[in-house]
Amino acid sequence: MCRETVQSDEEIKRVKNWLNLEDPITIVTHQFVDADAAFSAALLKVLRPRASLIFTRADSEISDERMLAVDLSEGTQSVKGLNVGSSFGLILLAIKDIDNPVYNSLKLWAKQLNKTDSGKVCHDNVLLAELITSWKALKLDDNQIVSRAEELIRGKLKHEKRQLEQIKLAQEIEIDNNIAVISGDIRVKSSHIFKQGALAIIRQSECGQAIQISKVLQKQEISLLELSGILPEDWFIHPSGFLACFGSVKAPKNYLDSGIELEKLILIVKTWINSHKQKLEEKGIKIGE
Repeated sequence: MCRETVQSDEEIKRVKNWLNLEDPITIVTHQFVDADAAFSAALLKVLRPRASLIFTRADSEISDERMLAVDLSEGTQSVKGLNVGSSFGLILLAIKDIDNPVYNSLKLWAKQLNKTDSGKVCHDNVLLAELITSWKALKLDDNQIVSRAEELIRGKLKHEKRQLEQIKLAQEIEIDNNIAVISGDIRVKSSHIFKQGALAIIRQSECGQAIQISKVLQKQEISLLELSGILPEDWFIHPSGFLACFGSVKAPKNYLDSGIELEKLILIVKTWINSHKQKLEEKGIKIGE
């Protein structure tokens, strides 16, 4: 086993041992935090909310077993994650078998920090390091920056949890003739429904009524603009033809004022899609069921 692997295994064990300690425990990182220090400390605060947090010199030697020093090199309680690329990435590896949902939620962030903290080029659209730069430009201190990073992590985890719940809910939505009808206050992403074979989704809620078609139809140059003479005049149809709606989350309207009842709307969409399916099948192209 190479020296780097042994070092990583030791640091992973160090993280797990610290996480299993009873309170009081302490998180340590260097002052004038960078992205790895801030997000590593923030992740530990999410995992152990009651842990205290202190900032010290980058060359400090931390050996107290009730402390875990992230993005520091000196001392028996320091975690640097050099072989992985970042201390954040190493901490995430340490909890992979303990809290897999957290690992899955943050692994792309770890991949980014593993690159940027190692000095490698990263082409991602949002750089965590740039967030630190922005917060410092706002004159936030180290503690405030870690708090902001903690907010982002908590928000990310909450979003991922909601995503999993929506995927599960989407599996319960009935798809009839390639059309899914969602009414009431059910919150589910269209992409999850389309992955289950729906070609169109009809929604009716307190925000109004809407029709959305899948990319499968769009690739066949099928557009909801074709319904412009059939849907009531007050309906909005997106110029690209993937969406038609009366009201939305951004501009709610009462669906009772949409000018069309749900049952009739379903019939229109069903007839329209079946017509296109038949024409495509005549050309040897099969879509949907």
